[in-house]
Amino acid sequence: MDPLPHATLLQAAREGDRAALDELVRLYQARVYRFGLRVCRDAVDTEDAVQEAFVTLSREVSRLREETSVGTWLLTVVRNACLRLMRPFASARKALGSLVDAPEALDLPDPAPTPEEAVSREQVVRGVREAIELLEPPYREVLVLRDIEGLSGPEVARAMGLTLEAMKTRLHRARLAVREHLLAGIPDAAPSKD
Repeated sequence: MDPLPHATLLQAAREGDRAALDELVRLYQARVYRFGLRVCRDAVDTEDAVQEAFVTLSREVSRLREETSVGTWLLTVVRNACLRLMRPFASARKALGSLVDAPEALDLPDPAPTPEEAVSREQVVRGVREAIELLEPPYREVLVLRDIEGLSGPEVARAMGLTLEAMKTRLHRARLAVREHLLAGIPDAAPSKD
């Protein structure tokens, strides 16, 4: 059976077709979970947030308009759930640092790296992950949605509840902060303070 176009799936789900709803869940599950891991930064919270998003989708699918981006809508629900779950523990997590390190989040596939390439790549991945981890949540979320999840600028702005200009400003600042963090770790690349 050929997969139905997105609009057809959404319309069928809106009309109560359980198979269409299941197919929408299947289409977005991996993407929504990866995003949740980056926002919640805790596997248990991520699972709760993702489950909440799909339960909300099943309850609210009839209210979604055809032009609605289901992916963006789901990411927004996950983001809000993560923020709500993190609120009570924000100060403790800030004091303790990251509780969960998810190396699979930024692993880059490479068929057969040399040992030197593998070590170099691991250092870069670790540096990027650390730089993203250090970003304030609004900047981290914009960067993850745009540069890692690959959403368009307007989709990110909608998911974050921002104007396109505000989203671009946050993204620019986030990229600069990541770049500065990476350059600070390279002895010859760090700007001199003389």
